[in-house]
Amino acid sequence: MQELESALTMQERDDLNRALGSLAREIGQNFSSSFGSLDQVACGSGKQSWREAFVTLLEGILRDSEDAFVHLPYAEIRNQVRRLSPALEEITSPQLVIVGLGRPSQVVLNPGSKKLAGLLGLENTLWGDVHMAEIFEAPSPAVLEGFGTRPKTNKAQVARQLLYACYRAVHQVTIHYYRDQGMAAEIDARRRLTSVLAEMASVDGVCTLC
Repeated sequence: MQELESALTMQERDDLNRALGSLAREIGQNFSSSFGSLDQVACGSGKQSWREAFVTLLEGILRDSEDAFVHLPYAEIRNQVRRLSPALEEITSPQLVIVGLGRPSQVVLNPGSKKLAGLLGLENTLWGDVHMAEIFEAPSPAVLEGFGTRPKTNKAQVARQLLYACYRAVHQVTIHYYRDQGMAAEIDARRRLTSVLAEMASVDGVCTLC
């Protein structure tokens, strides 16, 4: 999609976002009995709590980064995740979610029709909150129309989206380090992480959701 993105008309972009929202809904119609990565759930080691599963998944990425001496604000990340993670307790149904869904580098378009043709980067798929998909970070009206429902706009939902944005940014920084996918993309992910951590620090009172 990155190569064609600038050539899309407003209508074509809306049609694409609507298709991605619809796809997120269809994918999310798959449910599991526990939360976690596909491997964890398949092996019977999934979690009954989304909060516990999310923290475990993120901690695994952070430890991989520490082992590889990737420079990240580990203490601040862990502090903000610990502080806001009670908001995850509201999620009780494990749904299938592609974490990077909607990221331009992972969307394949038909060059002729400019319609959705496929997805890349499916390895970061898990059983969790369907709204963890990147497409819901700042969803357009077309995305929400395609998905069919609008997420709640309360403090807990804001906290969850910040937690998910933090997860995606940390994951992108770590992946870029291991796969050497280019300095520019890593810098963008680091900037996003810095911004997200600042936003997380400005959110208070989430502990009352416990």
